[in-house]
Formats: sequence, C-alpha cells, structure tokens
Amino acid sequence: MFADRRLRLSFIGAMLVALLGMVSPDVHGWQEEYPKFRYGVQSVETQGAALTRYEGFADYVKEKLGVELELFLSSEYAGVIQAIAGGQIEVMDMGASGYAAAWMETNGNIEPLVVPREEDGSIGYYAVMFVRSDSQFNNIEDLEGASFAWADPNSTSGYLFPLVSLRGMGIEPEEHFGSVVFSGGHEQSIIGVLDGAYDAAVTWTNDIENHTRGGIHMMLDRGVLEADDIRIIWVSDLIPNPVIAIRSDVPEKMKEDLREMFLNLHEDNPEVFREVARGNSPGYVEVDHSVYQIAIDLRQELQRERRSRR
Repeated sequence: MFADRRLRLSFIGAMLVALLGMVSPDVHGWQEEYPKFRYGVQSVETQGAALTRYEGFADYVKEKLGVELELFLSSEYAGVIQAIAGGQIEVMDMGASGYAAAWMETNGNIEPLVVPREEDGSIGYYAVMFVRSDSQFNNIEDLEGASFAWADPNSTSGYLFPLVSLRGMGIEPEEHFGSVVFSGGHEQSIIGVLDGAYDAAVTWTNDIENHTRGGIHMMLDRGVLEADDIRIIWVSDLIPNPVIAIRSDVPEKMKEDLREMFLNLHEDNPEVFREVARGNSPGYVEVDHSVYQIAIDLRQELQRERRSRR
C-alpha cells in the first residue's frame, strides 16, 4: 500500500513539474528571447548626465523583469531612430517627432506604451523660444538678423513644431534670422545662448512659470542654469508629451509586462520615476498612436516640401 502511495505521489510530482514547465514559457517566455531590456534614449542632455540619470532604473528593471538594462544613448536623435529600425533596441523614449520618424522608418512597426501625465491631467508640453535675460530681444520680430539655433532635425520642440509655427506666422527662419544652425541638442542650445554663441534658441518645458519637467527643468535641477538667466519670448501650442514606444513585433506578454512596469514606477520607486520621466509627474498613463498622428502628418508635409524643391 505504501509503495502504491509513493508511486502515486511520484507520478503527481512529475505531472506538476511537467505542468509548471509548460506554463512558465507562456508567462515569462519573452525573457529567454530578450535577456536584455534594450532601451534607446534621445540626447536631451549630455551623455554623462543621462548615464547617471538611469543608474537606479537599471536596478529597478532587474528586480521587476529579471533582465539587464542595456541603455542605448545617441548624440543625435537619428541614432535612436536608426537603432529601433535596425532591430538594435526594442524600446525608445522620444518626442513626438522622433516617434513619427521611427514610425515612418519602420513602416509602422512601433507603437506607444506609456506617456508621462502632467499635474493638470494633460499629456502635453510646450516648445519655447528663449534669449538671455540681459539681451535687447523681447519678441521674434526683434530677432531679425540675429543668430538662432534649432536643437536637432528630429526634435519635436527643438525643430518640427516651432518651424511649422513660425511659418504659420509668415516667418521663414532662414530669411528672418541672420544665421540658423543646429546646436546638437537642448542642453547645447541653452548653453549656447548663455555663452553668447546664439542670440536665441528653442527648447521644451511643461510649465512656463515653474519648469517642473523638461529641458529647462533638467538644467535648473543640476544647477547649470538659473531661472533668471533666460527670458522666454515665444510659446507654442500644446505638444504631445514624449512617449515610451516599443516595436510592434515583440511578444505581447513583453509589451504587457513593460507597460505595467512603467505604469507602477511612480508608486514603486518615486525617485527612479522622477529621473526617467525627467521631472515631476503624477505618473505614466497609456496612450494611443492617434495622439501622435499630428507629428507624422507634419513630418510627411515637410518631406513633400523638400522633394518639391529638388
């Protein structure tokens, strides 16, 4: 009788092991195919500052997902776009214009995961044009013949939306300003204006008065900039917040796990969340591709414009 019982228990144990082996790949099978969380980040600050910003996030990813964080940083926005299009990364954090460029480059093979929410419940921010506070420039008209810097050709607030807005006002930047250059990034634009290399430039902020998140906030937070060093002379309409997006061809379970991780980050680890979200926010929320269609439309319009000039 005891032998029969041991046989039955042995059989049940073997069945449980087999069942667990069958269940496991369905629950967390994507980690075997993607042992690293390859995450691309746009160059809105220096590489050293960005590496420091994501140190705590690497530990959080390991704890929550059981995989290593492999952070992909590029000195140009195009680097992140090319990386996701070439399959070098699965996830990216970029502005609306960068998302639009990646969506076009991959023939629609990316989709939004989450977007940071603002205190008022919105998911938008502003492009701003700024000058040194001690300069004689008070508006865009005063900048006729002055030196001006965009951030990057793939920047939302540092190029695409301000360019379209200026043209809507009847101002062609290349004709209005004395010189127009790309600084290489938001931090470079701000430092360039402070140092006198440019008379004006554009960057981004979520709050015109308090700068609780965005390019200006990051430099204020690090003590590189004082609030009264610059003066804002133009503000855009509301722009969709930078989005964390993922390749559409990865496993659905991977998308679900990553989405859940980001949605819970502000409660699980507020300090890490603040670094990843680049400032204060009530947390990430889910977002639909349709929110970023405006950026795709604007980029496609610029493409048609350039082709017509050839």
